[in-house]
Amino acid sequence: MRPLVILLILIFAFSGEALLAQDKADTLKFNSLNEVVSLAIKNNPTQAVYQQQINQAKYNYKASKGFIYPSASGSFIGTDNLHLAVTPIPGELIGKPGTTFYAQFGKQFNYGTGITLGQDIIDWQSIFQAEIANNNIKLNELQQDSYIQGLKDQVGKLYFSTLTAKASLQIINTDRLLADSIVNLNRERFNEGTIDAIALNQAIISANNVLQNQAQSQQLYDQSIENLKILLGEKPENDPLLTESLNLESLSIDNNITLNNDKNLDVYKQQIDIAGLQSKSQRSVAYPKLSASMYLGAQQYRDNFGLSFSSNAWNPYRYIGLSLTVPIFTGFTNSNKYKSALVQQNIAQLQYNSAKQQSEINDRLLIKNHNDYFDQVKASASNFKLYRSNLQLTKQKYLEGVIGMDVYLKAFQDYLTAENLYLSNLSTLLSTKATILSRQ
Repeated sequence: MRPLVILLILIFAFSGEALLAQDKADTLKFNSLNEVVSLAIKNNPTQAVYQQQINQAKYNYKASKGFIYPSASGSFIGTDNLHLAVTPIPGELIGKPGTTFYAQFGKQFNYGTGITLGQDIIDWQSIFQAEIANNNIKLNELQQDSYIQGLKDQVGKLYFSTLTAKASLQIINTDRLLADSIVNLNRERFNEGTIDAIALNQAIISANNVLQNQAQSQQLYDQSIENLKILLGEKPENDPLLTESLNLESLSIDNNITLNNDKNLDVYKQQIDIAGLQSKSQRSVAYPKLSASMYLGAQQYRDNFGLSFSSNAWNPYRYIGLSLTVPIFTGFTNSNKYKSALVQQNIAQLQYNSAKQQSEINDRLLIKNHNDYFDQVKASASNFKLYRSNLQLTKQKYLEGVIGMDVYLKAFQDYLTAENLYLSNLSTLLSTKATILSRQ
């Protein structure tokens, strides 16, 4: 029994290690924004939908090219002529001049079977439809590229908001220690009778403000992480871990701006091309259509019900045909459809012009906003450090008895205000930076 017990212990031990390894694997570790963006592009659920739409467009294109291949169909027809048609013939043909004889031709039961082959030789409408289907593939691919650009923007915003919240939580831990020390100091002096309840309450209020800032930063962090999971297509229990961090003391942000073409405009341009092909396709309805057909079959005629499979019972029936169809008048339907297609082409062009103009304006504003936010961050970061320095000097003066608690608490509140403003400006700048990075 002892070897069996040892074996079971080893099995449970290795199973426990495997479970621990699995738990560790559930934590997604990222070292940079590029790693997060790459995984989002790979696993984002909407990305999978776009890929399926591209595959569907490719199959539609293959189906639209079916006209270049001949078609073949087999058929079997059985007919019971309940009453054969009669044909009046002159009596002279049968030796009875001056009379009319009504004769019946054919058999009561007719059977026919064969294969019909067809081939379109010239069909301009099918040619244009195939070209439209081919351009729809490119349209779906451009729509996917446009979505990826937006996906990069969303991921970047969430990534930077997570880093900002994490940096805020780190600095708030220091603020809490300072706020608690102020509360403890004021409580001691209140018990000693050197300060009144108002001063103690002000210290507690400042400490509560720090707790409120901490809760807000934690909420921002949690929201960013959970929304990041959605874009990454991850399970709810898998938590992304961002190893990168923002050093608020010596933060360095690249001020270089590079904007590539807006991929949303490529979608509008492709829609113009498709609208042009649709107008050509509609105009081609008035073009002649040339097609060829061939029938290879046999027929059987019987006076009684039944069917024989002997070779002598069947008579060959074959033909070759060439068909030229020229539309002459369709009640102005095709003409109005062609005019409608031209209007749709004009609409696509107007939409592209409007989108292009709006994109250029937005790009100019994006660059201006980035430069303005960059200056704001630099100024607010400098003020944050100065207010923190003032707080330290004020604390020293308070401990030396040079100033009162109200001045010390005012300096602490100014420091918290400068900190919140710095983090807010930094968050706005990084959000703008995420949009710029999505265009690179």
